[in-house]
Order: sequence, then C-alpha cells, then structure tokens
Amino acid sequence: MRVEIDAAAITANTRVLATRVGVPVCGVVKADGYGHGAELAARAMLAGGATMLGVVDLAEALALRAAGIDAPVLAWLHAPGADFARAAAHDVEVAVSSIAQLEAAAAAGATIHLKLDTGLGRNGIARGDRAAAIARAVELAQGGARIRGLMSHLAGTSREADLAQLADFEAACADAAALPIEVRHLANSQGALALPEARLDMVRIGMAAYGIDPDGPAAGDGAGAAALGLVPAMRVVADVVDGVAAVGLDDGLLPALGAPVLVGGEPARVAAIGPCRMRSEPALSGEAVLWGDPALGEPSADAWAAAAGTIGYEVVTRMAAATPHAAVDADAGLAPRRVLELGLDGEPHRLVGEVVGVKRAEPGLGISYGGEYVTERETTLALVGLGYADGVTRAATGRPVVLAASTPAPGMPGVAHPIRGRVAMDQVVLDVGDRAVALGDVAALPHASAPELTGMVGPRVAVELAGAVPDADAMEAFGERLGAQLRAGDAVLLIGPLGAGKTTLTRGIGRALGARGTVQSPTFVLARTHRTAAGPDLQHVDAYRLLGDADEAAELDDLDLDLEGAITVAEWGAPLEHALESWLRVEIARPAVADERDDDDGSAPRAVRISGHGPAWPSARLRAIVARDCDGVEGRAEERRDETGGTA
Repeated sequence: MRVEIDAAAITANTRVLATRVGVPVCGVVKADGYGHGAELAARAMLAGGATMLGVVDLAEALALRAAGIDAPVLAWLHAPGADFARAAAHDVEVAVSSIAQLEAAAAAGATIHLKLDTGLGRNGIARGDRAAAIARAVELAQGGARIRGLMSHLAGTSREADLAQLADFEAACADAAALPIEVRHLANSQGALALPEARLDMVRIGMAAYGIDPDGPAAGDGAGAAALGLVPAMRVVADVVDGVAAVGLDDGLLPALGAPVLVGGEPARVAAIGPCRMRSEPALSGEAVLWGDPALGEPSADAWAAAAGTIGYEVVTRMAAATPHAAVDADAGLAPRRVLELGLDGEPHRLVGEVVGVKRAEPGLGISYGGEYVTERETTLALVGLGYADGVTRAATGRPVVLAASTPAPGMPGVAHPIRGRVAMDQVVLDVGDRAVALGDVAALPHASAPELTGMVGPRVAVELAGAVPDADAMEAFGERLGAQLRAGDAVLLIGPLGAGKTTLTRGIGRALGARGTVQSPTFVLARTHRTAAGPDLQHVDAYRLLGDADEAAELDDLDLDLEGAITVAEWGAPLEHALESWLRVEIARPAVADERDDDDGSAPRAVRISGHGPAWPSARLRAIVARDCDGVEGRAEERRDETGGTA
C-alpha cells in the first residue's frame, strides 16, 4: 500500500480557509499531521498562511522543533509530570487544564494558554474550578508568569449549544480581564466555518486543511469538501491481483465493506478485509485507488468512511500506521503513555494508556463531540490519553477500559469503566462516579472486549511484546526467533533474576546466528565473543558487575565492545542503557519458589516482556519478531466470515 500526500493541496486548502475565516489560523498537525506527515503538513500550512501550529503533546512539538520548524507551536494535552521546562527551553506554548498544571508550567517559565471546559467534557479546567484557576493565574501573571491565551473547544452538538458555549467562554474571558491575554480561541474547523461568531482572535484548523469535509462524509462523494473549495491531500493505492491486495487492518484500514475502489480504472467494491488482506469484487487486477480525489473520478475518503460507519478524520489519520516510524520517545514527561501490547504469538492483547486528567463534573454535562452521553449527576471524569489515532476506533464507544493504580496493591486487579461519549483522535473519557482515580493510573483496553481494535498503531504508540514462555526449550526457541531479526549494531539487554533463563535465551540467539563455540554464561570473563555464520560477531556480556558502580561508563569502556559492528547480548544489561542510542530490552520474570533449587531445570513458565528503544527499533521491526502468519490468520478470518457473513 502506498500513501501519497500532496503538500500543495494542504497549502491551497489552508489559504482558502484563512481567507474565508478572516482571522489568524493555527494549523493543527497532531497525530502525525492526521496521517499526512507532521513535518510536511506543518510546512505546507505555514506556506498557506497559518501563523501557529497546534499539536497534542510535547513530544509532537519537540519533533517539529527537531525538524527545524521555528514557528509558534501550542501543545494542549499533557502526561502527569509533564516536562514544561523543556517546553520553555524550546519556545513551545502550553495549554493547561488544571491549577496544578498552571502552577507547574508557570514555575518552568513556559508561555501559557488557560484551557477551559465550556461543555466538551474532556480536558480543560472544570467550571467548578474556573474562578480559582483564573484568580491563581492573575497572581502568577503579577509575579512574572506569561499567560498569553484563553482557549476552549466546541462540542458541535448543535448551533444553539455551540452558541451557549461561546457565551460561557466570553463570560470567562470577562472574568479574566485582569490577565494580559493576547489571543482567545475556541473554534475548530467545523466551528470556524459554521459559526463566524466563534472565530474570535484565532481559529484552529485541522481536518479541513487536509481536504476533508469537517461536517462528515454525507453521501460519501466528497461534495461537501469540494463546495468549500478544498482538495483532498491524500491518495491511497494498492496493487490488486485477481481481486486480492496484501493490505488490511494491520495497515490501518478500517473494515469498510462495500466501499468503492477503482482497480485499473474499473469500478469495484470491497468484499472483505482481514488483518493482512483485502478482497474486492469483481476480481480485477491492477493498481487500486482506495481513495483519492473525486474530481479525478476516484473514490473519496468520505466514501470509505461512510462504508465503515465513521468519519473521514479517522480514515485518513489511521494511515500514519502505514509508514515505518522510530520507537516512541520513552520520556514520560513528553507524552502520555501509549503502548500496544502484543502476545508472543503476534496477536494483540490490549492497548495501554494512562489517566491524564481527573475532574469533578456537574450534572448535565455532555461528554465529547455531539454530547451523546450526558452526566446524570455530579461525578468524576477520568480522561485517558488514547484515541483513534492510537488504535481505539470510534466504534469502541461503550467498550470497557480497565483502570488500575500505577502501582497496584496485591489483590487489586483494577475496575472496568465504559468509554463515555465519542472516541476522539487522542482522548477518551470515563465516568467513574465517586470511585477514587488518580493521574497516572493505568488504563487498558482489552482486545477481547473490543475486537475492532486491531494490530494497527500510529506513530505515537510504542509496541511491547509480552507473554509466557513455558519451559527452557521454548525459551531457547524464542531466542532463535529473536536472533533471526538481529543485525550488526543491535544490542539486546536481558533483565531478570538469577535462573530466569537469560543464558538459555542467548543460546537460541546464537543458534540463529550460527555462533561458533558453546554459548554459556560469561560471568567469569565479563564478555565472550563468538564468530558467526551470519557475519557480525556475537558479543555475550555479563554486566552484573556494572550494577551500582559509581563509574559505570569507565567499566563499560574497559570491556572493549564493538557496539557498531557486532551484535551485543548483555545479561543483567540495564547499566548499558546509558551508553546506547538504541537497544532491545528483554525482561524475564521467573515464578517465586520456596527454594532456588526447586527450579534449577528451568521447567516452570517465565513471563517475558520486550520493548524497543531508539531509532533502530521502529514498531514494525519489533513486531517482525512475532509476525503473524497471514495465511493462517486470513484462513481463520475467512472461516468466520463464511459462518457469520461479517468482515473477514
């Protein structure tokens, strides 16, 4: 599958929109530019007249800075313990949604926008906390803090409801008259076009700049976007042979049965979509346009959205999964936790996030776009930093999310709460009633309870592999699978207690590489080098003696390792992390036993967790370790389709 992006279309769309709204435009490039590429989209929007860029978190903002983009940038969703000092150091403006965030951002010297909840029910300072937050902001501003903006977000429930939000926001602006506010902004693409009164000092333009009608797919013909003078910026094509293309759900496609596609210039329809394959009818061959520009006779993204029962926003944003990305920055101070956990068989287990906002809400508050869920009484809302850009499809509304403390007490497995309101691009809301919940609590969406969650992940999501290895033979076999994916310069750090199976795993890696000599524990020699049939040497290291040393770097230098030309496997490897740009972390836990001697033969199962760190370990490469057998998966899917008439 190839995703083609027309930067000139984004520039032209931004220019059209800026002219129409008549106020400064903040071009939104969150979620990898809605699947179009953040850097490309940012430069295109600036060329079209945008005066500011909007992102969801600090990781996205700093990525723009690293790409050399120096335009004003605003980030508005923050993980617990957000590193506002780094925002200040890179001139990234931050929106704060609580008094605690306000205090932290001001202390760090960041430029601040107060984000108020006027009826969307997601992030934003709750109405009950508004007066106190504004009063504290005035005090901080008098002390030198730079509080530049006031913002909120329209829910798009109805024109009347949006006007009520506007009135509430203007009242809050009046209450904040003592603040040196330079910019007030409320409207997104839909609101900016439909509600001129809400344009204020700036509008935030996202989806419309990419050529998608913000009002939804309508008839699926793209006519709404065309009427606004917008041109689709994304074209998605795939090669089809006898009606079958090697693309599917794992590439980010939504199950859109009946969606029109153009195969070799001839019309066809999607008949089935599995994890790795798509089937269309009639069984034509050629290049298939899944969506593109209706003005050229191609299907629109809106047509795919209509068939999938969603909106064009979700369809195009998920295409970020089709492009390989480096491993996500693990710095918790830059972005909320987002992890797709796969089993050692490659099947998705769960999507793991964290609570990034907790607030007390009044009765009658609509939650998320359209206000489809309304609080019945005073309650606590927990905001989780996951959305459809991360694999939680919009169809997952109502599915249970399991909340558990970040450090759970024994016997406290967590409690499930359904997603309330529509799933957004990067947020879901849970109504937890009077239950205690805290920032940083773990939020997990099990695959078993949300089968529409696939193996698709966007660029903001890290991948981890987790599962049980039944015995020593299986551990060695898994090491062989891992070894088949290694190449020169790779470092594998094995973490686990004595007897966990670290050497057994390394033995399997050595077998895959064709290592010469017996692979055994290097405890007494610190490092042992094996020539291999694969080419690069295998360096087997025991880093135990580096644990707790005051001068770990000097100890590592003494080992004289070839970290670039060889494959390094380090037992007790945690101390090596500081010296590496990229590494694969393999954690092995053995079951507790009354006597160490009870498990000397390695016969008890081990729990294994694998995570990639740094540019050498993009999510696609990590997943290759446990790649699913597409033929087998598709066969099972076809059987289910034949039995149920559903999606393959």
